[in-house]
Amino acid sequence: MHRSDDIANLFNRFGGSVESYREIEPSYDYIEDTPPPMLEVLAAEPLTASLAPQPADPLSVIPTAAVGSTPLSRLLLEIEQQRGAVSTVDPVGQGAPKLKAKVIVVVSAKGGVGKSTLVAALACAIKRSGGRTLALDLDPQNALCLHLGGSEEWPGIAQSERADEDWQALIRKGFSDSFCLAYGVVGEARRRSLEQQLANDRLWLSRHLAQLALDEQDTVVIDTPPGPSVYLDQALEIADVVLAVTLADAAAYTSLNQLDRLLAPYLQREKPGQYKVVINQLDTSRQFSLDLCEVLKKRTGNQLLGVIRQDHFISEALAYDRNPLAHTPSTRGCQDVLDLTGSLCELLMYGTQESFLS
Repeated sequence: MHRSDDIANLFNRFGGSVESYREIEPSYDYIEDTPPPMLEVLAAEPLTASLAPQPADPLSVIPTAAVGSTPLSRLLLEIEQQRGAVSTVDPVGQGAPKLKAKVIVVVSAKGGVGKSTLVAALACAIKRSGGRTLALDLDPQNALCLHLGGSEEWPGIAQSERADEDWQALIRKGFSDSFCLAYGVVGEARRRSLEQQLANDRLWLSRHLAQLALDEQDTVVIDTPPGPSVYLDQALEIADVVLAVTLADAAAYTSLNQLDRLLAPYLQREKPGQYKVVINQLDTSRQFSLDLCEVLKKRTGNQLLGVIRQDHFISEALAYDRNPLAHTPSTRGCQDVLDLTGSLCELLMYGTQESFLS
């Protein structure tokens, strides 16, 4: 059967006429889009050019024609830069700023060992020829300034909302020509924000101290919170000497094992600072304390830098707002601090605690 017969039968079925049938040949005009010249420019544009300063409107950094062809990561990077986001360049890759001053970091595994009191005493006692001594408080308790004759009203490093603020204006003068950078009184929200910032930027502390233009004869003594913290991590990055403070009691002896585990990653670095231990507040009136002191001496070996006997004149100094080292004649505890200071200075100068005079 021919095609015409099929069409005729179909029309007859529906009551139509075959004369009304017409075949229509469709005709379409295809227009092929050509890429606009702007896309060719974007394809050849180097990445550095796209990172140049753009208009204030964040949306204007994304050309409409390029959205489909530009990697999403690049578009997001441009948006972050336009709204003033933190640079994606890792400052760690640039290396830590070189500090000329010597840095002593005072640590402990637990609180209540007299750490802040000792930091203040060292800040007053260390007198390197032609140098200054700066006591830096990285403990949120903000107690160090009180031991140096200051008050909670002193401005502190934690109070700054600007990450790049110069700390020079925050420095206050303490006892015995020492200088102090307080932590400052802040709320929980600000403290958590600062600690998050420190966790993200391990060179935060070193950059700030580098801005103070300290020289070779200057010394920085840093008070850190007990146990692990982001503050301790920051301080260990720049430590020349790590000084652990412990007591001659059973709890402190056990905590030394915790401190060893805490500091192990730091001490295993290629060039760590020297690690030393000081036994503080030794009660010479109790045989148990003397015995445990001997145990600690054997436990620490050549890491032991000194022993400071219990001295109520030192412990009461805070209550009377006085510098215990200014007392004449020196009490036994004050003399121990002065001896410890001498050993520390020799350690910083010669790399050994043994007296070069002997």
